[in-house]
Amino acid sequence: MEGGVSGFLGMMVLNSHNYADWKIKMEDLLIVKKLGEPVVREQIPIGVLEFELKLLNRKVVATIRQCVDVSVLQHVANDTNAYEMWQNLFEFYKRKNSLNKMSLMRKIARLKYRDEESIVEHISTFMG
Repeated sequence: MEGGVSGFLGMMVLNSHNYADWKIKMEDLLIVKKLGEPVVREQIPIGVLEFELKLLNRKVVATIRQCVDVSVLQHVANDTNAYEMWQNLFEFYKRKNSLNKMSLMRKIARLKYRDEESIVEHISTFMG
């Protein structure tokens, strides 16, 4: 499977273009593998042994790292806490998406119709 992750059927590799889709699939993968707890909770739940939580946390970190591209790996290589890793990825891609939106808004604001251009070409430029 192109772009898939070995051992995780249907899972894509996180790269600079697919965070929104990857996040949904990764959350599902973690839930199915019963590894979702460390990503959604910052605090240790009552009744869970610290050793068990550390082991679960390490499994989640390893699973997430298996599903990121080498270009993204540098952003999570030193993370050892699954919750913090998840938040770091979110913040990194939130910033990136904000910059992309701002850049796109600037391009749209500067887009002007030229007399020598057909309306079809102008709309195509706008849609592209």
